[in-house]
Amino acid sequence: MLSEIEKNGIRSLLQRLTKEDLISLTDTVTNRAVTVETSKEAIDAIISFTMNVKVLLRRKKVRREHVFQYLAENQVFVPSTADKQQLIKKVMELWEQKSKESECSDPSVSSTSQDARVTTIEAPTSTTSPNQSPDTTVGSKASDVKKDNNEDYGQKYAEQWAPWFYDLLKQCGVNMIQDPSQPHGKSDWGDHHFWSDSVLNIEVTCGSQKTEENHSGALSVSRRLFSLVVRESIYLNPNLDRNGIKGKLEPSGMVIVTTSGTVHRNSHFVGIFNQAFGLLRDPSVNNNYRIKFTNLSLRSADYLSPSQSNVYSSYPSHLASSTWR
Repeated sequence: MLSEIEKNGIRSLLQRLTKEDLISLTDTVTNRAVTVETSKEAIDAIISFTMNVKVLLRRKKVRREHVFQYLAENQVFVPSTADKQQLIKKVMELWEQKSKESECSDPSVSSTSQDARVTTIEAPTSTTSPNQSPDTTVGSKASDVKKDNNEDYGQKYAEQWAPWFYDLLKQCGVNMIQDPSQPHGKSDWGDHHFWSDSVLNIEVTCGSQKTEENHSGALSVSRRLFSLVVRESIYLNPNLDRNGIKGKLEPSGMVIVTTSGTVHRNSHFVGIFNQAFGLLRDPSVNNNYRIKFTNLSLRSADYLSPSQSNVYSSYPSHLASSTWR
């Protein structure tokens, strides 16, 4: 999930692009899930859908001169011969420096909150059915969430929807342990929660190695997430407070939900994750929400101390190979 400093920096940098380039970049970043008409709408959509800043800055529409001008305006001067990759590195250093300065100037920022990101967290033993979550099924219209404004509605809905989703996914793993012949058990997991043209993008970082995979179609996306939990024994433990769950209602009606948390396997902490969802109402099923897209980023080795190196071996072999399927 992007920090406020990264969001502000991206917004400032993207304002240098033409409206046509912004709309084209929006189509690429959102996989045409969002239709925009103005430069502001395009920038907002790009920021909402971006999980990796470097990937965004490497896009062709973000030209070298845009990055160069942004650095110059922020009093970061680099040789005119510097290539785009070198400029991107300077941008990342600038934002990291601003982030540190912001933390130093804000006494409310505790170092313990940073340490919490890498603390081993055992998976809960609760097997509560996701159907018991209050009005949070994909078929729920979240009527209990008052639409005071778009931001408030999006955040409140995200705080209800995210626990329901991860409980539903976890239940698949619990059912597999209890009865391997019926891994779905009483769980409502299935492709009916996804749009027929839904998209899943997974990015896995293990040390210096990075792999990506893409899936499209409701059945394919549903099966891949199911396999992640049931076949590869991965447990995604989201941070359920406001620091870990963010929600926003776009003008188009799409609810953007972003989550962060820790990754576990066989009671071992093996990394952290960030995940983004785009939820759209489907008028053919009582205007209920379905998942239009989801981007999942898993990070492992960089977050393990030397004393935990033996835990890394428990990460699925797929996560360290270029064919994580």
